[in-house]
Amino acid sequence: MKATTIALGLIFSLTSLAAEVPVMTIHNNVPSLHMVMSDFRINKDLGRAWVETIIDTRSNADDSTSVDSYREKVEGLSFDQNTSEIILDVEGQRVVCATVRTVGRSIFRHDKIKKTGNCMFSHVKQSAVRDNGFETYRITQVKVSIITK
Repeated sequence: MKATTIALGLIFSLTSLAAEVPVMTIHNNVPSLHMVMSDFRINKDLGRAWVETIIDTRSNADDSTSVDSYREKVEGLSFDQNTSEIILDVEGQRVVCATVRTVGRSIFRHDKIKKTGNCMFSHVKQSAVRDNGFETYRITQVKVSIITK
């Protein structure tokens, strides 16, 4: 009985860490989304981190006009300069989303961001009705969220 209670307590405490953190809603009226990709970006000097999302609707590789980039600061997301980690604070819990290390030499030196698997991006395509004051019309929007484990 006592072991079962402890096991259930551990299960409920682990599932309570899982959360969905909204990042942004992109109102991009595109008939079909070919690719939506989100990634973490940082400013090491200022200790800041944000999410950058790219929507790619190109029909061929030569068309660069159909690539849209969006970035958004997420509440609780930061870059820890001491540990070189991208951290998400969820309800007081510190979740390590990615680690950052500098690679390369000279002009090829750059930061490499490696996701830990604790933070996954969710892209939900949904239809919405917009009202411009004269008529209503449907648009496609993408809701971007971070799902933590």
